[in-house]
Amino acid sequence: KFEDERSELEKEESNAKHAHEMLSQDLTNSISTSKEDRHDKAQEKAKTAQREADAKGDLQDTMSSRDSDQEYLDDLTAECKSKSDDFEARQTLRAQEIEAIEKAIEIISSGAVSGAADKHLPSLTQTSLIQLRSKATAPVQAKVAMYLQERAKMLDSRVLSALAVRVSDDPFKQVKKMIKDLIVRLLEEA
Repeated sequence: KFEDERSELEKEESNAKHAHEMLSQDLTNSISTSKEDRHDKAQEKAKTAQREADAKGDLQDTMSSRDSDQEYLDDLTAECKSKSDDFEARQTLRAQEIEAIEKAIEIISSGAVSGAADKHLPSLTQTSLIQLRSKATAPVQAKVAMYLQERAKMLDSRVLSALAVRVSDDPFKQVKKMIKDLIVRLLEEA
């Protein structure tokens, strides 16, 4: 009977020891797994923190780049608007100059002026001699020069001002050629 009890107690002790070793092994495995998980989570947290810092840096760079691009766009837009306004002003001025030149051509081509050269200047040599000797201008020529000078002042146009000076000094033939050249040039610019 004692032997049966002893063998029974040895079995229980053996089972208890085995259960203890199993529990100990289980706890050791659990601790080891927990340490690995903690290490993995710490690494993942560090990677996440690094990614967050990188993302914040990229965001700051992107915002800085966007701000400088916006400033450049604003400057470019202002410059384009300024050039567009200048172009429109020049177009308006050119249109007014063309109108003034057409009026001058109309005056020059009118019946009161067109036959005056043939009537008063019989030959080319006389015309040349008269130009050299006489500083007086024909009344229509003076009228055209005055009109062009007034329009030049009103439009603040150097081209019309120069044309007015040339009209008062040069014969009508050269003026017509110069006006036609000017019209062609203005039309090319427009």
